[in-house]
Amino acid sequence: MHLYRLGRVSWQDSQLAYHALAHLGREGLVLCSPERPYLSVGYFQDPAQELDLAHCQAAGLPVFRREVGGGAVYLDRHQIFWQVVLRRENRLVSLNRRKFYARLLAPAVAVYRDLGVPARIAPINDVAVGERRIAGTGAGEIGQCVAFVGNLMRRFDCAAMARALRAPDEAFRRSFQAHMERQLTSLRRELGARCEAELDDEALYDRLAARFAEALGPLEERPLDAELRRAMERLGRRLLSPAWTYFPRRPRTQRKVKVRAGMFLHYWSQDTSRGRIRAQFTSLDGKLVEFSLREGPEEPKGLENRVLRELMGGDVRLLQKYLGDMAITLTN
Repeated sequence: MHLYRLGRVSWQDSQLAYHALAHLGREGLVLCSPERPYLSVGYFQDPAQELDLAHCQAAGLPVFRREVGGGAVYLDRHQIFWQVVLRRENRLVSLNRRKFYARLLAPAVAVYRDLGVPARIAPINDVAVGERRIAGTGAGEIGQCVAFVGNLMRRFDCAAMARALRAPDEAFRRSFQAHMERQLTSLRRELGARCEAELDDEALYDRLAARFAEALGPLEERPLDAELRRAMERLGRRLLSPAWTYFPRRPRTQRKVKVRAGMFLHYWSQDTSRGRIRAQFTSLDGKLVEFSLREGPEEPKGLENRVLRELMGGDVRLLQKYLGDMAITLTN
């Protein structure tokens, strides 16, 4: 299998290289880092629903919609990307998603541990230290291949991610940033600023290449050849076009943002004939762990206390049903 150790590249090439490999049906491991910040959204997402596009434009933050899944994420040079492309018939590609993720996350986990960070796989496809997320991933079928991508997190700018997020109000944005600061971690946070700063990117590339070779087999380093560059240019005309990037998805009535594996921040809003109801809540592994009523008509007095007393710790769907039923009652 070929290793494409690209180092610092343009933000476009940090995505186009592995896409091109997959469309050509060529297997390989790409290691790279973008020279400037940008936002990337998953294949099934709509940038207009996930991101504050006006802010992204004003801040000069490009937006890329990849052909693999996962959520919206802020990417910059403080993250080293690993991108694995395998043909579907490769023995490493398993229909068992848990087994597939475990095989290909093992090298990233091993690198963190080599550096003294006790990382682990957080099912189904995150990497965590304790309960804090230290790397997210995305996977998808592209042509005759499967692409699985992730990163080695030197540090992460929670404020930049929160500002780029499309939020129903500023309170939600602040809450999302606070959740990220508590629930995400990085090499800088785990090892300290001085130790992280002393880590050389090239040494990290060496570690990633060695650990992935243990899972993928021997890796032969190759440059981007002419065929691959032509494919990147051809794909760029499509994947960087507004028609592809901003292709709309079905609108959602509520807001749900992933913080880490199993943890989501929710925003619920409903207009009724007696006024608008707005609520924010947090779920962990499907259970309600936080709730606050932002706004509501006079009728549902004691709603917040009742939720805290009766629904806290229960299935978050019970709260969603309760709020929906209440909205119907207030409208009739």
